[in-house]
Amino acid sequence: MATASAPRPVNSTGRRVLVIDDEPAVLRVLGLLLERHGFSVASADNARDALKLVEKDKFHAILTDIIMPELSGVDFLRELRRHDLDVPVILMTAGPTLDSAIEAIEYGAQQYLLKPVEPDALVQAVGRAAALGELARYKRDALAKASKEALPYGDRKTLEAVLNQAFGTIHVVFQPVVSMKEKTLLGYEALMRCDEALFANYATLLHAADRIGWRTALERTIYQRIAAASTELPDGAVLFVNVHPHDAQEGLLVGAESPLEPIARNVVLEVSEHATVEQLDAMAGQIDRLRGAGFRIAVDDVGTGPAGLLAFARMTPDFVKLDRTLMMGCDQDAARLRMVRGMFALTREIGVPMIAEGVETAGERDALLAMGADLAQGNLFGKPGATFGAPAL
Repeated sequence: MATASAPRPVNSTGRRVLVIDDEPAVLRVLGLLLERHGFSVASADNARDALKLVEKDKFHAILTDIIMPELSGVDFLRELRRHDLDVPVILMTAGPTLDSAIEAIEYGAQQYLLKPVEPDALVQAVGRAAALGELARYKRDALAKASKEALPYGDRKTLEAVLNQAFGTIHVVFQPVVSMKEKTLLGYEALMRCDEALFANYATLLHAADRIGWRTALERTIYQRIAAASTELPDGAVLFVNVHPHDAQEGLLVGAESPLEPIARNVVLEVSEHATVEQLDAMAGQIDRLRGAGFRIAVDDVGTGPAGLLAFARMTPDFVKLDRTLMMGCDQDAARLRMVRGMFALTREIGVPMIAEGVETAGERDALLAMGADLAQGNLFGKPGATFGAPAL
C-alpha cells in the first residue's frame, strides 16, 4: 500500500493567527494544533470580541467559524473589511450555503473550508494565508517607501479621510502636442495632479481609490475638472485624456452623467498598452458607442506594454503615442533609435499617426525629423501648465 507523501511544512514562526469559534473544545484544539506548528495564536469565542482584538493587534491570518450566535463568520468578515483591507480570512463551516459562499467571495475570503478539516490540510491553509498576509505588509511598506511617507492602506477609515482630502486638491495641467514639420499646435494632453503628498503619483492615487471602491468617483472627479477647464481650449485643438478601459461601461464617458461627452468631438481618449486583455475587451465592446458620441481613440505607451498588437486590433486607434522611455537619448543610442524608427515605420505603414512622447532635447527632435516623424510631445515644446500655454515651436 502506497504511503501518502507528507505535506510541505509551513514557515509559521512568529506569524500571528486569530482563531474564532463559539465551541470551546474546538477553539482549544485549533489553538493547540496551530501553536504546535509554530504559530502565535490568539482566540475568541465570538465575533464581537474578535473585532475588538483586530482593532488592537495585527494578525497575519484569521481562521473563523461561519455559524456563530449574534454575528456569523460572514458578518465578522464584512465588519473586518471596514477596518483591515488586507488580512487573509479563512472561513470554516459544517453547513455550507450558496449565500455564505457568495458573500465570502465578495468580501475577499482567502478560503472556504468544510468541517471536519484534516489537521495537515488546515495547517497548510493557515500557513499559506499567513504568508500572503505577510506579503501584503511588505507590499504596503514598499509602496510607503516609494511614496516617501507611510500610506495607511490597512486602515480603511484613515484611508477614506486621506482620500477625501486628496480629492479636494485634484487639478489638471496641460502639455502641448505639436506638429514639428508644420510648426503648429495639434492639441494638449490633460494630466492629473494632486497636492496631497501621498498621491503625487497618479498610479498611487488610483491604487488607493481601488482599495476601497472609489475608482469610479476618482475618475469622475478628474473628468469633471478636465471638462471645466476645457472652455479655454484653443479653437481647433484636441484634448488627449487618459481613461480606464472600464469607464466606458460605467457611464463615465458616454451618457447623461458623462462630464466629457459634451466636448467629445475635441477629445481623444488614451488607452494604455499596459491594459489587460480583459480590460481591452471591455472597452472594445464600447468603441462604436464612443465614436458615435464623437470621441477619437489613441493607444498610449506603445512599445512598452504586453498588449500592443492586441490594443491595435481591438481599438483601431486614430493615434498611437510612443512611450517616452523609448525616446530618452535615442539620438545617442543606436539600438534605441532603431526601435523608434521601426515603430514609426510600422505606424506609418498602417496609416495611424504616431506621437512621440517625452521629447526633451533638440537632438531627440532632430532624430525624429530625420526619420520623417512629425507629431511630438515633451518639455522641449512646453512643460505641463495650468493653462493652455502656447508651445515653443
